[in-house]
Amino acid sequence: MATVKLTESLFGVTNNNNEIKKYTLSTPDGFEVSLINYGATIQSIRQPDKSNQISEVTLGYDTLQEYVDDKYFFGCTVGRVTNRIKNGRFELDGITYELPKDDGTKKHYLHGAFNKRVWDSSTENNDTVIFKYQSPDGESGFPGQVNATVKYILSSDHQLTIDYHATTTKPTPINMTNHAYFNLGGDASGTMLDHQLIVPADKIIPLDDEHIPTGDIASVENTPFDFRTLTRVGDRIDESFIGYDIMFLVNGEGKRPFGKLVHGSSGRAVTIESTQKGLQFYTGNYLDGGKGHNGTAYDKHAALCLETQNYSDSVNNQPHFPSTILRPGEEYHEQTTFHFHLE
Repeated sequence: MATVKLTESLFGVTNNNNEIKKYTLSTPDGFEVSLINYGATIQSIRQPDKSNQISEVTLGYDTLQEYVDDKYFFGCTVGRVTNRIKNGRFELDGITYELPKDDGTKKHYLHGAFNKRVWDSSTENNDTVIFKYQSPDGESGFPGQVNATVKYILSSDHQLTIDYHATTTKPTPINMTNHAYFNLGGDASGTMLDHQLIVPADKIIPLDDEHIPTGDIASVENTPFDFRTLTRVGDRIDESFIGYDIMFLVNGEGKRPFGKLVHGSSGRAVTIESTQKGLQFYTGNYLDGGKGHNGTAYDKHAALCLETQNYSDSVNNQPHFPSTILRPGEEYHEQTTFHFHLE
């Protein structure tokens, strides 16, 4: 039976003399995932196609400084809270907390600081890389010391499982995800508009013109957001503002199918399962030609994100949204698996 191989190398050194390590998990047939402990980040995924040609299928960089300068969250772990928090503010147990207003409008909080932190790292069983980060009380304005752990586990049949854990010393919101950008045709192949996507979701969370949830829940019926059958991503993208950036509410409970992305000409596909509540679908609308792997220019719609997570902005007067609040004595635990395969 094929086994997973794990290698370790030095990726770079920060200005504070922290060594950034690169861990590569690979299988004998050429599938490969590389991870770095800067941002607990997926630095690279390389996948063979139906002709056994291996390509880079995620956007990313080849140097540490590019990750330090990165503004797109390529492949990183996002937290404490992914997505937006309206006005960079929330109230919890009678206390109002102020957060950085770091989204594109400079009015709202977006994603957090976990992507710019050096995580402790270790390995296990030649198929697992473990990243740990202790977020201090007050970091980015959030209450409580949070101990976060992200495990990446690769199976011999190309299933990459991301396992998230967190505990806290004070009540605080937690909603973590991975921000990988996928182009299954290869990161240098142009746009992902010819990819096909299926997501088992009847409903979405509508947004206002600043990408903040309105508080409503809407049907996908007769909208460009209906991906309940395999649909070409580019077919209706012009009907969705400047591209897709929407949360699907995935049907069911527990770890379950979240959908599948297919690239027909290469035969590459990725199937997603998760314990999370929703799937944020983003089509790289703000990519602007910045250079990535091997100097490749990543233009608008060069790749797409499929971010499993809890509802956005649930901390702000959305009582019908599932809570993202973690309290002392509780454990946050979510898991997502990306299965890379050929169709």
